[in-house]
Amino acid sequence: MNQTIQTPEQHRYLALLLGFDYTIQYHAGKSNVVADALSRAMECQAASLYLLSMSRFVFLEDLRKELASLTAFLDLRDRIREDPVAYADYTLTEGFILHRGRIWLPSNSSFIKLLLEEFHQSPTSGHMGVQKTLHRLQDNFTWPTIKEDTQKFIAGYVTCQYTKYDNRKPAGLFCPLPVPTRPWEDLSMDFITGIPAYHGNTYIFVVVDRFSKGLHLGMLPT
Repeated sequence: MNQTIQTPEQHRYLALLLGFDYTIQYHAGKSNVVADALSRAMECQAASLYLLSMSRFVFLEDLRKELASLTAFLDLRDRIREDPVAYADYTLTEGFILHRGRIWLPSNSSFIKLLLEEFHQSPTSGHMGVQKTLHRLQDNFTWPTIKEDTQKFIAGYVTCQYTKYDNRKPAGLFCPLPVPTRPWEDLSMDFITGIPAYHGNTYIFVVVDRFSKGLHLGMLPT
């Protein structure tokens, strides 16, 4: 109990433990093999640890180069520099414009399609719906038409349209129309289209009596 508590996690666990009546008993490592193994470093040669691996974001470098050539990006950047107070939600950093901490892109950026593909159809994205894909996009990026572009992209993605499930409630039983009791009381109407023109008329208006099945036909222009 006299060990120094340093990390927030240790403080949290200590506050939890203080609510119990307990005693601490020491177990030697050989009698507590599983827990003891987690606290010991692997026995290996020191030379094998002399390796540093760092990721290089080529995507961000290419994006930075493209943004520097887009007029919409340059215009917004100049307005932010001229009047930072009016654009308090925007910041400039390392060649990017951040809007509330997210990378801002103009709507004509060629990287938008790449981002939509990455956040929707990649194996780690799982072909999620519009709302989940949009939420994941907005964690890091934003552009003026991000919602419309996401909806249009997913609606036009053929694989999702083939395999999507119907999330509507069951339609229930059919509700037939009431049976008419006399002629020309209950009518149906329809149009026949795509026929050759006759005296300028290309449509046929069809009215059918549901009781007697009698009908009237009328020619109509387009």
